[in-house]
Amino acid sequence: MNPGRFSLVRATLWNSLRSLKLTLVTLFLLAGGSVFGTLLPQNLPLSEYQHRLGPVVARIIQFFQLHDMYHSWWFFGLLGLFAANLAACSLHRLPGVWAQITTPDLTPSATRLQSRPQYCSWQEPGAVDGVAQNFTHLIRRRFADVRRTEKDGVIWLFAQRQAWSRFGAYVTHMAILIILLGGVVGGIWGFRGYVTIAEGQSVDHLILQTAQSTRPLGFSVRCDQFSVDYYPGSDRPREFRSLLTVLENGREVPGQVRVPVRVNHPLHYRGMTFYQSDYGVDAYVFRFLVTPQSGGQPFDLVMSSDKTASLPDGASVAVAGYVPDFDGQGPVAGLEIFYPGGERGRAMAFHDPELISKDGASPYAFRLMSIEQRFYTGLQVNSDPGVPLVWFGCLLLVAGTLAAFYFSHQRLWVQLQEENGAIHVLLAGHAHRQREAFAQRFENLSRDLQQGVSKEQP
Repeated sequence: MNPGRFSLVRATLWNSLRSLKLTLVTLFLLAGGSVFGTLLPQNLPLSEYQHRLGPVVARIIQFFQLHDMYHSWWFFGLLGLFAANLAACSLHRLPGVWAQITTPDLTPSATRLQSRPQYCSWQEPGAVDGVAQNFTHLIRRRFADVRRTEKDGVIWLFAQRQAWSRFGAYVTHMAILIILLGGVVGGIWGFRGYVTIAEGQSVDHLILQTAQSTRPLGFSVRCDQFSVDYYPGSDRPREFRSLLTVLENGREVPGQVRVPVRVNHPLHYRGMTFYQSDYGVDAYVFRFLVTPQSGGQPFDLVMSSDKTASLPDGASVAVAGYVPDFDGQGPVAGLEIFYPGGERGRAMAFHDPELISKDGASPYAFRLMSIEQRFYTGLQVNSDPGVPLVWFGCLLLVAGTLAAFYFSHQRLWVQLQEENGAIHVLLAGHAHRQREAFAQRFENLSRDLQQGVSKEQP
């Protein structure tokens, strides 16, 4: 390809990349994709889509990753295209704005000054140098610092204020790019999962929500206690809370011991956030009063429904079942006894001492004294390394918006030239935004310059 053709192709691509049409098309596709991702249930197994929509649609969903749309290749591609379009628009216009601020036209012609939105002229008596000094003093007090230029006997005074506001739009564009970058970082390197921890137990891994696989935490989390409060007169939970402790290499981390975690009050540690999600009953803890049938002192036996407990003669016992109210006789637990010789036996444990069996079928008589529920806590675990970038981008977005819409780059030119024994004054001004307010300021300043006012405005 010859150099001329290459330059033409490059210019065409550059103009297409920074075009407003590309911006609108990209935004339309992103909005349409977001709507589609809202309507189509996300992160379901592909077999579920096949069952609901058929094999052909399921293959299309798999190819375009529509089941996890916000992490799909085409969605990231649209975000990248939008970012490139926004960056190209900014880079195309930024050099001109930078030149207007850093290298302004200090000696414009009278014709150019007269073309400014704000313009006036008058005759001023006295020496040109003295008038220039008086005008400089007044403009510096009323408007901004003054740059003076002399050329061929003509004096120009130039002043500008709030020039930095011209960069507000570019700060806003950069903020949007940073927010998009934060979203991409979170989408690629972030994850969301779930853990269940029984009271007194700990976990060191989580189950990923999207891949249905496990991921190590890099530390352990222990549930020291779980509690739930109910609304009066009902079984609807009002609040449930977990006390969590973080462990590193088996040791409790200072400041992360028995941390209360409630709904909307998560635990933060090493870039991960643990949200209280749900709970359930992990096991029942029974307390029995055991009396040997052959005589001897009764003793307490505390055991959970998912484990066996040892008895003094070498046998072990497990809870086979539990009924809160057995035929109007109160709570009862069914027990299974495992003897050292391999034989098995059964026993019933009532709360009412009158119902305790003492027929000798079992070497022990069991009385059910109390029962407690042992809960597990369900925690949602999120990690999004892009959050700091998003927050930083939001702060920049606010700052750029304020600079772009609430401040204005205002410029002022004064041309002083001796003509027929008098000083001919040309005063011109321009503001790129808030022009009505600047017009009033320009009128006041023009009046003060013509009247020779040199004191501070009240």
